[in-house]
Amino acid sequence: MNGSLKIQIIDAVRTILVLLLLVTAVAGLALFLTLLISPLLLRVPDHFLHLSKALVLRDYGHLLLYLILPWPQPPLTLAGIPMTDNAVAHFSDVRHLIIMTLWMTIVALIGAGLALRYEKRTWQLWKLSGPLKSLLALLIIVGLLAIADFDDFFIRFHYLAFSNMNWVFSATDNPIINLFPDTFFATLFGIWWLFTILFLALIQWCINRYLRRLIRKL
Repeated sequence: MNGSLKIQIIDAVRTILVLLLLVTAVAGLALFLTLLISPLLLRVPDHFLHLSKALVLRDYGHLLLYLILPWPQPPLTLAGIPMTDNAVAHFSDVRHLIIMTLWMTIVALIGAGLALRYEKRTWQLWKLSGPLKSLLALLIIVGLLAIADFDDFFIRFHYLAFSNMNWVFSATDNPIINLFPDTFFATLFGIWWLFTILFLALIQWCINRYLRRLIRKL
């Protein structure tokens, strides 16, 4: 392997690693922003378990905090909405995924920040512009395909993410599922996808703006 080819391979690997850090950081941030605004999307059915809307929203807020707070939590219990042991176990599995995503996001944010700083200091930011643009196009296409057949995408995701069938809820045994129709999850996915695209597009714009300013100074 000659020296030129070796340098090209190293540059390609470094670019891929930076892009992976950026995508992980941005997707993680988008996820937590989406979760934080999710109460605004919740629609409580009329006469839901004969509970007041305020109590249902309070239960949802408690569930949300249980899922995203990184320190140890007691087993999930809600004030008004009953749940089976399988439902509690499923929300525990979801919490583990979200907390793992939180730590991955923090590590990726630090890594992406350091990587971008290094690329800027070594005058290599221009190498990210093209691949980042291609990545954006790919994410847009994949997102549109997922939204076009969201039900199938959602079910396949659950089979991949969970090793059990606790995610299959019965509306009779676990009426909380009535708060989460398919449109609720589809809307959350769409918001998360838009946040991810917008954040990456903003990074792309900042890089291009910096490169234009740099060229004008030459």
